[in-house]
Amino acid sequence: MSHATSAPTGASSAPLRAAPGYRVVYHAQVCPDCGSGDITQAEVDTGDGVAEIALTCTQCGTAWPVACVVDWDTRP
Repeated sequence: MSHATSAPTGASSAPLRAAPGYRVVYHAQVCPDCGSGDITQAEVDTGDGVAEIALTCTQCGTAWPVACVVDWDTRP
């Protein structure tokens, strides 16, 4: 099974779609372990053949995702 993440050169882009009830929450670029603001961003292998963009602390080596998708119901 391929885990390709990009379309071939020249392919048209899929239309952007919103998913009601879900939001993207971006994580702060401050290390959750040591509090350092010395952060880098790079694509990392998750260990199962999939890569994702992660934030990494250059002081202690902690890594965390750039963002998470959350269930966010806005109804009262």
